[in-house]
Order: sequence, then C-alpha cells, then structure tokens
Amino acid sequence: MKTALLLLAVAIPAFAAEPNTLSPEEKKENFKLLFDGKSLKGWHTYKQKEPKEQWKVEDDAITLTAGGGGDLVTDDDYADFDFRCEWKIADQGNSGIMWHSTEDHDYPWVSGPEYQILDSFDKPGHKYAHETKKGNIAGCFYDIYPGKVEWSKPVGEWNETRIVIKGTKVTLYLNGNVTSDVDTESPEFKAALDKSKFKGWEFFNKAKKGHIVFQDHGDKVAFRNIRIKKL
Repeated sequence: MKTALLLLAVAIPAFAAEPNTLSPEEKKENFKLLFDGKSLKGWHTYKQKEPKEQWKVEDDAITLTAGGGGDLVTDDDYADFDFRCEWKIADQGNSGIMWHSTEDHDYPWVSGPEYQILDSFDKPGHKYAHETKKGNIAGCFYDIYPGKVEWSKPVGEWNETRIVIKGTKVTLYLNGNVTSDVDTESPEFKAALDKSKFKGWEFFNKAKKGHIVFQDHGDKVAFRNIRIKKL
C-alpha cells in the first residue's frame, strides 16, 4: 500500500504539469486555452489570414523558428482579461507580448503596449545591452516602467507570465512577482509615458480592446500553456 501511495504521489505532479491543459481550478474560473498544443488554430500573422511559416508548433509550444514570421496575433480580440502563459527565449533573444493591438496600423505596437520578453542577463557583448541599461528587462512594461529586479530564469528555462487588464488598470507579473501595477489614466503613468519612446503617439494605448500579440523580433522564442479569462 505504501508503495502504491508513493507511486500515486509521483504521478499526480507529472499529470498536473501536462502542458497546454487547464487545471480544475482554471476550468472553474472560466479560463480558456488559446493554444491546443498541436496547431496554430486561433492565430494569424498581423494583418494576414494565416500564420507565416516561421511560426510553428515545436515541442508542444508555439515557436518562432526564425525572423520574418511577422507578429503573431489572436484571431479574437479582448477588452478586460487575465492572460497567462509560459515562454522561453533564445540566448540574447528579444520578444514581447502586446495587448489591445488593433490591425488598423502597419505594426501592432503602434496601438498596443508591450510586456517585455528578453534574455536580460548581463553578458559581455550582449546585443540588447542598450535595452537592459534602460531597465527594459524581462517582465517590464516596455519603455515606460523600467524593471528593478531580474525575475526571469536563465535561457532554456520556462518563465511564467501573467497580464491582468481591467479598465485602465494594468498589472504585470513574471514568475509570480508583480513587475508593474499601474493605472494608465493616472498622472504617474502619463509622466512615465512622456519620458518614453511612445510620447506623442496618437494611437498608443488608446484602444479599449484588441488582439494579444507575440512579437517577432527576429530571435527564437517559444510559448505554451497560453490561457485567458475574460473579466
């Protein structure tokens, strides 16, 4: 009996860790999977009907295998939501997750703010050292709120992201740690925006709903366990 219980105890975590499935708690909370683990159904390259060939499913993850795939966006758009996923990035790689992006412009970042994905560990000759020096490290509200603590895991390991949007409130998490918690209508946010590259952008952060976007920054990146709950 003790042996059987031990085997059961070992089996339960293995089952719970099965990628691209919802936990019983997530099902009760009405989370929805945005990736079935097998196909790119529900996604397309920005302003196109289908995903470009550089976006593939590899090892149970949506993977940008090479640059040129364009930014990958959800077919559906979302207003208020709780979005969660896991990601891992290539050595010295760069990517991002945008929200409330509309397909009315040439690029999704014209309208959609970005959650930074980056191999932001300090390395000699890092090609994105100019970003890390500004605090644009993994998990930050890109170019608006610099990251203060490096919460990301080393290259090759999966990181957990959570993005919660409710009205003008934005809360970002990386590996369970809050990296930003702001009201985008607050004087604090407007002051930070005015110091960023997005100052004066007519359409930036204006949409109340839009697509979720995985950025093609030319570096290999993978996403899995992608789920969302409308709020």
